Amino acid sequence: MEEKSVSIIIPSYNSASTIRLVIEALRSELNHSDQLIVVDDHSDDDTVRIAEELGAMVVENRHNPGAAGARNTGAEVAQGDWLLFVDSDAVIKPAWREILDEWMKREVGAIQAIYAEEAAGKGSSTFYKNFYYHYTFTRRIRNRWLYGCGTFFFAVKRSLFGKAGGFDDKVKGASIEDADFAARLTATGEKIRLVPELEVFHLREYSFSDLIKYDWKMIAAKTRYLLRRGKGLGKPSLSMARPSELWAVTLGSFSVWVMFTGLILAPFYLIPCFILTITGFLGVAAGHVNFWIRSVKTGRRRGLIASLITFPDLLLVAPSAAFTTISFIFGGRKY
Repeated sequence: MEEKSVSIIIPSYNSASTIRLVIEALRSELNHSDQLIVVDDHSDDDTVRIAEELGAMVVENRHNPGAAGARNTGAEVAQGDWLLFVDSDAVIKPAWREILDEWMKREVGAIQAIYAEEAAGKGSSTFYKNFYYHYTFTRRIRNRWLYGCGTFFFAVKRSLFGKAGGFDDKVKGASIEDADFAARLTATGEKIRLVPELEVFHLREYSFSDLIKYDWKMIAAKTRYLLRRGKGLGKPSLSMARPSELWAVTLGSFSVWVMFTGLILAPFYLIPCFILTITGFLGVAAGHVNFWIRSVKTGRRRGLIASLITFPDLLLVAPSAAFTTISFIFGGRKY
C-alpha cells in the first residue's frame, strides 16, 4: 500500500523552553515526504530561531491569535495526505511514525494519542493534571472510537479537515477549539480512533493556582460552547470520554458540595452535618477511589497530595458553569 505523507503542524507562542525537545522527537522519525511546520503566533523569544535551526518550516499565524488560528494557517500550507497537530510542549515517545503509519493504512479518518503516566517536574499539581488525563484515557474511556479529540497529538486526513471546516479561530487561547472541531468532524460521519500506543510526555508544569485558574477557564469555555451551539453540529464533545464514562465527574461535582456544606455547617448542626459530610465524601469516593489508589501507587507522595486536589478541583465545576451561564444570558462573552 502506498506510503501516506504527513504534514506536522506545531502552533507555538514563546515556546523556546520546550520546542527543541518536541521537534527533535518528531524529526528523528520523519519520512522523506513528510513536512514539519511550526506556526509562530508572534513570539518574542527564541522560538523561531530554534525551529529554523532544527529544519522546520516556520510560518507566521495569519488568522486570529491563538491555537485554532495557528493550526488553520499550518493546514493552508500543508501538502501531506494527513495533518498531524502537535502541541509545542508535547514530546512523542519513540516509534511513533511506525505506529501512525500502521493506522493510516487502515483508512481510519482521524487518530488520537494519549498522555503518558509520567509527569514533568516534581509538583503534585502537575502530577495530578497529567495523571488525571492518563487515567481517563486508559481507565475511563472504554470505546476506542471517540467523539472528541485532543490536539496535543492528533492526526486527521487533510481532505476531512477541509470538509469539517477546520478550527474555529474565534475561540480564544487553547480551550475547546478541539472539541468544536471534533463535533463537526463526527457530524460528517467520521470517527476518531484512540491509539494508546501513541504516548506523549507533556512538558507543561502547573502550580496549584495555575491548575485552579486553568480548570476554571476550561469549565467556563465548555459551558459557553454548549450554550452557543446550533443544531446539526454533531454530538457535543466536551471530553474524549463519552457522557456515560464521565459519571464519576458528574457525581463527584455534586457530592463534593454536599460534603463541603456539611463541613461548613457542622459547628451548628453537628450530627446531621456529620452525616451530610460523610455522604458527600462517599459520593466523591465512589467515582474516584480507583484513581486515588493508582495515583498513590504511581506518584507515591505527590500522588497522595494529587489525590487531595480532586476535592478543590471538583468544587470548581458548579460555580464556574453557573457564573458563565448567567453572564452568557445577560450578554457576556460568547467564546
